[in-house]
Amino acid sequence: MGDRLFFPSGLLGLGAVAMSLILTLIGPRATGPLPDGFITPVMAFEFAESAAEVTTLFEPEGSAAAMDRVNRWDFLFMTLYSLFLVTFALAAALDSGQFTLWFAAALAPLILLADVMENVQLLNLTAQLSLGGGMEPALARLHLFTWLKWGGLAVYFLLLIPYFRRLDSRWRLVRLAAALPALAVGVALISRGLANELLALAVGLMFLLLTIYAMVSGSVDQ
Repeated sequence: MGDRLFFPSGLLGLGAVAMSLILTLIGPRATGPLPDGFITPVMAFEFAESAAEVTTLFEPEGSAAAMDRVNRWDFLFMTLYSLFLVTFALAAALDSGQFTLWFAAALAPLILLADVMENVQLLNLTAQLSLGGGMEPALARLHLFTWLKWGGLAVYFLLLIPYFRRLDSRWRLVRLAAALPALAVGVALISRGLANELLALAVGLMFLLLTIYAMVSGSVDQ
């Protein structure tokens, strides 16, 4: 059963990777100055800490609308990647019999919930730009749900380490990459900015590696 799940998991992973590229293309072309250390507007917005940062970020006309477009399409992306994470963990659990992988499968829907709530706050914040309302409550909720999402992803990948450690092939090295998101989370909690960007990069690397592994494993077992 685990063998048969890897291939559809890989297809979901491909869909999530493709959707992430689409989100990059439809994002805002210009924004205001980003906080120190940040490189991408999306990460700067997700980890915004004040109303001033949000207002500065969306100073250029049309930038807030473009970010809203990204965050609305992001609901499709998060659905794809969450289904990918669930099916991958289930496939690995059935393949190996490792109990911790069932925890990983159960964690994926919680990550999805945190991501949904994060997006709700992001859309609320851009709405406040025109409504002139206070941003502090939404920013507090954003801080909570953003860290639940990224922290949840880091924990998910840590739960995969025993699975890849047992492999005899080159895939055994994936266990090293699986530890990178947790390391980036630790650094970002101390000093935000570049570490947050590296966190996103480490998570993206894991999505790519898991997708390739699922496609290869699923194709071999067809």
